[in-house]
This record gives sequence, C-alpha cells and structure tokens, in this order.
Amino acid sequence: MSRVPVRVSSVGGEPPAGWVRLRPRACPCCVGRVQMQVELARLIREERPPGVQIELMDATHAPALRRALAEWPLSQYVAL
Repeated sequence: MSRVPVRVSSVGGEPPAGWVRLRPRACPCCVGRVQMQVELARLIREERPPGVQIELMDATHAPALRRALAEWPLSQYVAL
C-alpha cells in the first residue's frame, strides 16, 4: 500500500481536487489523537483518496499534529 499525502491546514483552505477533508472534533495532537488516528485510517482504507487535508480550528496545534503523523502507526500510511 502506498502512503497517502496529508496536508495540515487551518479551516477554510481549499484542498487540491479529489482530496478529502478531515476536521477533527477534538485537539488531534492531545485528547483527540486516538480518534483522529482511527478516522484517518478509516478514511484512507475506505475512500482511498489521492490525498487528505486535515483542517485545524487552532493552528497552534499544527506542529504537534505533524509530529503525531510522523510517528508509528500513521507514518506507515501517510506522507507529509
């Protein structure tokens, strides 16, 4: 399985054509990390998008989210 490109952005930016959006309900690097991992894995497995744009309400969490995406197990499935 090839890794799916993932882009972290603030809410409101348009993803590239064909990409899907993921808007975590809780902070994806803290309390919502497991939920975000499950949602992202399910999205990749079921929809097989060309890419995923994760939109954050608070951009201060972007560096921590990028670190989380670079760690196992997500690092096997996503490319930053």
